[in-house]
Amino acid sequence: MNLLTDSLLRVQTEQSLEYLSLPALLARLGANEVHHIVGIQKHQHDAFHVFLCYLAGAVLTRKNSSDPKQDEDFWREGLLALSGDAGYDAWRLVVDDISRPAFMQPPIPGDRRRPTSIINTPDELDVLQTAKNHDVKRTRAGSSKVDVWVYSLISLQTMSGFLGRGNQGISRMNSGFGNRSIVELIHDRSPGQRWIDAVTRLLEHRRHVLSESFGYDPAGLVLVWLEPWDGETSLELAQLDPFYIEICRRVRFVGDGSISGAAVYSANQPRIAAKHLLGVVGDPWLPVELKSITRGRKAAPTALTFPPAGITAEHMRRLIFADGFQLSVLQSPLPEWEDDLWLSVSVLVRGQGVTDGFYEWKVEIPKQKTLSIFGRSEQRQALQQLSRSAIDLTAKMQNRVLKPAVFAHILGGPKQLRLDDDFAGSIWNGLARNFESLWSADYFPWLFSVPEVFDEQEEQHRWVEILLEHALTVLKQAESSMPSHSGYQYRVKTEVRNRFWGAFYNNFPFMRGDRSEPSAGA
Repeated sequence: MNLLTDSLLRVQTEQSLEYLSLPALLARLGANEVHHIVGIQKHQHDAFHVFLCYLAGAVLTRKNSSDPKQDEDFWREGLLALSGDAGYDAWRLVVDDISRPAFMQPPIPGDRRRPTSIINTPDELDVLQTAKNHDVKRTRAGSSKVDVWVYSLISLQTMSGFLGRGNQGISRMNSGFGNRSIVELIHDRSPGQRWIDAVTRLLEHRRHVLSESFGYDPAGLVLVWLEPWDGETSLELAQLDPFYIEICRRVRFVGDGSISGAAVYSANQPRIAAKHLLGVVGDPWLPVELKSITRGRKAAPTALTFPPAGITAEHMRRLIFADGFQLSVLQSPLPEWEDDLWLSVSVLVRGQGVTDGFYEWKVEIPKQKTLSIFGRSEQRQALQQLSRSAIDLTAKMQNRVLKPAVFAHILGGPKQLRLDDDFAGSIWNGLARNFESLWSADYFPWLFSVPEVFDEQEEQHRWVEILLEHALTVLKQAESSMPSHSGYQYRVKTEVRNRFWGAFYNNFPFMRGDRSEPSAGA
């Protein structure tokens, strides 16, 4: 079972389901003939995409080429050259001699060969901790398909955070309890064209990274699993190529003719010594957070980390406009792109010993807005300012208008409202998520429908109309879902509506005269 020579990866092409080797897959991606990868889970797609891009970038650099459209032999020779003295073993899935490397599996020195656990399924290898039954399931079933094991191993080794003693996290992440997001601007969502575009920009990014102070070696180690790892020593960035493909766990596949499981060995130190960089290691898919610095605080830049709640419209807005972020060429268009674009963001959110869920969001950017967003123009500045003010208006609608009205309904319409009531707060949290879901779906279509030259107050007015519709929807949900004593129902509803509309016009005075609010019985 060798990825260089054996057809182990299932791929759907125009013709049929095909089994390809790794070099053949790279060649077919370059020809844009891949419809989708079979057997890969949703949260593994971007991890595998990044893996393939780094591999291709490293091979092209060493062959002094910039064209990712190459044949199978080109890729096989290039990948084998990356293996050094390990040769074909670097791409074998099972190597019985654990003093030799195997694919994404480091050699284990002779004095530390006692595994701490045995993994029996690909899912168990990939997602080792679960906080809730979300869309990333654990240990659902065993699988005889080799490629499923491959995708789980890549996901584990390139996306994992710290999981207690002996289970270290990756370097491309802000702390072991952070997460690694994949942020990329795409103009064609087919796997092949996306890969071609990413590799092309990746080569440009390499020149930038080598000019920075990271200390990378342009001829350094790419396949980190080639070096023996005793679990106590770490590799310095100065030993690595900027396109290094890291591993963070000491894992070895076992089996005879197929993979029957994986032996896991503990490690007391991370494989890459970069903890002090807070995830800022030149990864072009991972934006650098500058918000605390721009606010005048004494803080170092950090890799973007998403909260347990996942990706919000505010995150996407800031990424689109580079608002408080240092972005790379992977978040910028190529000059020849003239069609609609998508900003793609995905992240598997991890915490202390838990996985809180997989999130992804693709914002479509119409072609008529690309200059306004990616050009350094007055239109861009005006649109960015409007995007900020809309978020501020949204927060005002939620916290100053909708929330007090919902609390008033839950608490029976009291004259003195307590916004710290625990019972009302627990109900409000769910309704607030509903409100966010409603307005988030409309935010970018509204923003990108704004004309090139616009009146900011008119567009704010239009956005508040959208917010008002969603706020009233959520208020009705609250009123219909909560029991109410029939004798007090009209009084409570009247108090709630009076509070809602009073707060609305107090916070949005420019909306006065536009409408007459409905009566309490409406």
